[in-house]
Amino acid sequence: MVSLVISDSFLLSGVWHTENGSPCLKSIVRVPFAQSLTKILYNEVELNSTISGSIRKATETHPFDGQAVVVGLPDDFVNHSSIETEPNLSQDDYRDIILWLEEKKDKPENQKVSIFGQIYFPNEANVHVCSVSQVLIRTIKLSIQELGGNPEWMGPASSLYLDGSGMSEAAMIQKFGNRYAFYKVQNNRFDMGMISFIGGAPKIISTTDIEGEITLAALGLIKSDLDDIPVFCPQKLGRQATGEWDRSDFNASVPFDGIDTSNKNIDGLPQYEANILTQLIKSNCTDHSFNFFNEPGITEFFFTEVIKDKPKKEPAESKQKIKPIIRKKKLSKKKKNTESAFGVTLSLLLILFLFIGLNYIKLQDDLNKPIFGNNNEFSIERSGITRKTNDITKGNAHKILLKQSKAISSVLLNLLTQTDLDRYNSLTITKSFISLEYVSGVNPNIENILTMNPTSFSVDAAGEDSTVFLWYYSFDLTEEKGAITEGTLTKNDLMTQLDTILVDYSLKYFEQVFRENQIYNPLLIWVRNKADILETSAILSNVGDDILLRKFTLMNEMGGAKPRAGFYVSLLED
Repeated sequence: MVSLVISDSFLLSGVWHTENGSPCLKSIVRVPFAQSLTKILYNEVELNSTISGSIRKATETHPFDGQAVVVGLPDDFVNHSSIETEPNLSQDDYRDIILWLEEKKDKPENQKVSIFGQIYFPNEANVHVCSVSQVLIRTIKLSIQELGGNPEWMGPASSLYLDGSGMSEAAMIQKFGNRYAFYKVQNNRFDMGMISFIGGAPKIISTTDIEGEITLAALGLIKSDLDDIPVFCPQKLGRQATGEWDRSDFNASVPFDGIDTSNKNIDGLPQYEANILTQLIKSNCTDHSFNFFNEPGITEFFFTEVIKDKPKKEPAESKQKIKPIIRKKKLSKKKKNTESAFGVTLSLLLILFLFIGLNYIKLQDDLNKPIFGNNNEFSIERSGITRKTNDITKGNAHKILLKQSKAISSVLLNLLTQTDLDRYNSLTITKSFISLEYVSGVNPNIENILTMNPTSFSVDAAGEDSTVFLWYYSFDLTEEKGAITEGTLTKNDLMTQLDTILVDYSLKYFEQVFRENQIYNPLLIWVRNKADILETSAILSNVGDDILLRKFTLMNEMGGAKPRAGFYVSLLED
């Protein structure tokens, strides 16, 4: 099975299977998007160009052919709401009410959404409503189908936690600045809202609960006779943020907990997306929770069905982690704190002794003295090879980046001089890969232009008469071999030429990046017409060693007259 996480800036794809009753990760790949999805959620052309190319790139690691595919979306992509149920109203009535409320919203005509509802039985207290961009659903579904996959389920991250935690009551929180959005199910009722902490005290900003006290009690943030529920968080919270939830039944999600990764490289993955992928693998709510791949409508959700379907036999080491479905009021923490005080003190003393011991050893080593004994005849003469090697490595780091930059610039120049820029729907060039979509009635022979073998290639008819085709290419890009061609333009020259030659462009600066002993200033040059794109490409092909082209992305509509391109540049600090 394939699990996909569609983030704002990248795609995370994991292929897994069940082995001896436990999930086993076979492969995982992270593919960046050419641009932020948040800004183009309702633009089908740009969504298709951005998402389909990345999914196609993911299939190069493991094909989708014949595989069931489940997709998790950030809750930022979904508009959540709820409506209260009333006696004598049918599901058709609720659907009509939901559509009527949607029509009353003052939204642009092109922002069409699909609306899904879910009622938690048996109480049927309210309807959980989700509205999602129609073109987002269609783009993801068609992209999976075109690559031979079977789109089985798609839903928000919150549903994976609320409906698939193995408990009939649960909450999920997500941090935004100094505020927390929450989604929860309690007593077969969905509620949501926003809270913050002022001076350590929780404060309700908004809630769909009848009273704010119910929200705070449910989340375990105040003392109350009401039962609290477990609180899950897919994000990695800092010490202070975690401390704010100390009074609650807080459950910090651990990526790939209980999953055999088989030494797959999972280091460096963003925790939020990695936890969504983990839930897609472990949760069994996807057969019961509302599904964005299905036709819009209202789903009846029964926790008894989900919990019943949960595997009865778990590995011995994981049994202790299973939480009971029927929860009792928590005992006072006084005894627990007393019992743990001695352990904390002992741990601190142990850490202190280890710190002193390690520093003593380091001091003796720095002084070139034996660690044990007083034999002054035994010493080690340092050759200085290690420090020299490190310096060489640091010097090579910039050379590697420079070769990558020259490779990107060379490919870009070849493509723009030997093909028609107007015919590109998309073109992305990074340090590691090239991805493009080209519209033409004849084979553009991109592989001959680049003298590379494509890692992925396909052709689709773009018109009913089959005279125009969409040519999809992907290549692996390696760094420039041999001597590096030296450029002449300085950073000042670059800015001067951009300002005097280009007509429609903008600059966006980002925070400095520290890489070994170098400081880089990232800069995005955003260009908005054909002539300026060609000029910028030519300018950057002649820059000095202190200017690096790190990424290029081109976006265009078929037959469009206003292509747009982003040149991602790093300027070496003097």
